[in-house]
Amino acid sequence: MNEGMSWHGISHHHPATFDTLAMDPTTKEAVIADLDRFRKRKEYYRRIGKAWKRGYLLYGPPGTGKSSLVAAVANHLRFNLYDLDLSEVYDNSFLQKLLIGMPNKSILVIEDIDCCFSATSREHGKNRKKPAPTQDGKKPARTQDDGDADDDDSHDRSNRSITLSGLLNFIDGLWSTSGEERIIIFTTNYKGRLDPALLRPGRMDMHVHMGYCGWEAFKTLARNYFLVDDHPLFREIQGLLAKVDLTPAEVSEMLLRSEDVDIALQGLMEFLAAKKHGEEDAEKA
Repeated sequence: MNEGMSWHGISHHHPATFDTLAMDPTTKEAVIADLDRFRKRKEYYRRIGKAWKRGYLLYGPPGTGKSSLVAAVANHLRFNLYDLDLSEVYDNSFLQKLLIGMPNKSILVIEDIDCCFSATSREHGKNRKKPAPTQDGKKPARTQDDGDADDDDSHDRSNRSITLSGLLNFIDGLWSTSGEERIIIFTTNYKGRLDPALLRPGRMDMHVHMGYCGWEAFKTLARNYFLVDDHPLFREIQGLLAKVDLTPAEVSEMLLRSEDVDIALQGLMEFLAAKKHGEEDAEKA
């Protein structure tokens, strides 16, 4: 994780793997194949004159497994994760130092990228005056002339000059060649809010939609929680999942309520049925 101009490491072993990940099987297989192809193409990237990196955009509603997919990618590649919190980055020069300080075989993750540049365009703020940061990269201390303490957050935001351009220069500009074998992952709940500059090929090479819990994703969860591949209630649950939008996180919550597979699946089925009836009543109203 980042603080000022440096990274602070923590030991974090997330158990998610592609085998336990509840997502559409076709999409999962496509991601795995893309990662494996990328890992083997060092000489190919060098021959065509491109930085050896790959960008992924994970998008979909909250609770659909975007963070778990990030962990599964890290476990699959055996790369370290660098979780970048842009709210802790003072300006573009700080961002540059953080990013070039990442080693090879690493994954840069920026979650909720749609929220990061809502008030900062690619050009806005380049010439904005700001107080000089301290040597350790932390925000400068406020003075009496800075105004009331209640305005701290808005004051800090108004004095930052971190821009989308600064990030894009690392993704596919001259600074993109500062390291090798890197994965860049952005996540968002709202793809439509993103600046088109982020979405073009060469920046986010693969767009991965994380959707609601389908039948195959449910079977993965049932196998994870109860080590079962079949059950008398499966057919009814399958029919309900086809009609009701439920995230994998919501399904997991229902399955966690009992270690007895019969009780847990019965509870899930009743929850799905109640939600289906509620949606039908809402449409009639």
